[in-house]
Amino acid sequence: MEEEKTLAIPLGGTTAEGDHVQPTTGPVESASTGSSPEQKSGKATIANNGPQPLEVRRDGAVSQPEKPKKPGVVKRVFAALGALIIFLLVVMVIGAGLLYFMATRDEMPTAPEIKAEMSDVIIDSAVEMISEKQISFNSDEINLFLKTLVEKSAEKTAEHGIEVDDLFSVVANDRITLYCRMRYKGIALPIKAVASLSYDDPYIVISLESAYVGKVSLPSDILIKYFGENVVSDNISIHNGMIYYDTTEFNDKITEVTIKQLGLEVDKSDQKEKSWWQSVKDWFKEKTAGIVSDMIHNVKFKNVTIIDNNIVISVSYDKADKE
Repeated sequence: MEEEKTLAIPLGGTTAEGDHVQPTTGPVESASTGSSPEQKSGKATIANNGPQPLEVRRDGAVSQPEKPKKPGVVKRVFAALGALIIFLLVVMVIGAGLLYFMATRDEMPTAPEIKAEMSDVIIDSAVEMISEKQISFNSDEINLFLKTLVEKSAEKTAEHGIEVDDLFSVVANDRITLYCRMRYKGIALPIKAVASLSYDDPYIVISLESAYVGKVSLPSDILIKYFGENVVSDNISIHNGMIYYDTTEFNDKITEVTIKQLGLEVDKSDQKEKSWWQSVKDWFKEKTAGIVSDMIHNVKFKNVTIIDNNIVISVSYDKADKE
């Protein structure tokens, strides 16, 4: 029977064959010849109670497995920043899409058909001024004025890439609500504004209380700024974040249209070719037109209120102005 040999490795020094061995901190595992793969490969394994196992090669050197290297601080910071930037970009894209959806959401009422005629509105206003000392406008009549305003401003708004599809109003609950469907560079934007009215001689003052683009609340000063930059009208101005309408223009318009509708206009052309009878009729027209003009221009606006869903302008006569 072949005698089993045991390889004993001392803590230091050399083996019986003269190989030098480094001292180790753990116990040495004995091995039998021809009984393990480690012996066949010429290596002996040393068990280590520490966190990392040690390996003793045939030449007696002890090797320790390499520890995984941790990324540097700078790399970790840049990786974190990159992840944060990607997250913020995703949030921005989602937020922009949601904002676009809310701003273009159209839940406004359908624009009503305008049935009022400007000549009828002017004549009725003139008669009401003289007989009842007030002028009243319903939503349909106000929408007629708004339509005229859009037509006057169309050329200038087009220069800014803006096209107004609808502009109309609803008068109720002591407020006037303005609705506007417009397109800015092809993007449809439904705009709603709620306003109160007051009077500051000779101006009707429109004060915006709230404004919305779709379902998104819009600061009133932004809408006022847009209105001032894009609306063309000599009798409309912007001051202190409010819209001022000069009523003297309306007074002049009432006079002009009233005289025209009453047939009191005089043809000033070819005066020499007119008959004496035509000259008499023209003289009568001129005198009558002068009386009508004095009556209308003698009326002064005093206050603006909303009564029974109508905008009511109270007026009075000032005799001193007539003199």
